Amino acid sequence: MNWKNIDLESSYESSQEILDGYNFDQLLLEIECNLKDINVKTITDQFESELECRINSARDVFKNNLQNILKKSHKTRAIE
Repeated sequence: MNWKNIDLESSYESSQEILDGYNFDQLLLEIECNLKDINVKTITDQFESELECRINSARDVFKNNLQNILKKSHKTRAIE
């Protein structure tokens, strides 16, 4: 799948997550692997850093596909 040009006519591609999920297991693994000192601040910083990366990635996917989204929205509206 080309994340820079999502085929919104494809039910598979259009159903893909724009923003990746994040769960406690992933956070705990990041803490175990990445943090020398484990405390409230370092855990919060790790979470915020990972969250920012995921948000930036979602923004990139959105921006790369904005014309596809616009085209599909206009097409859908025309059907109604």
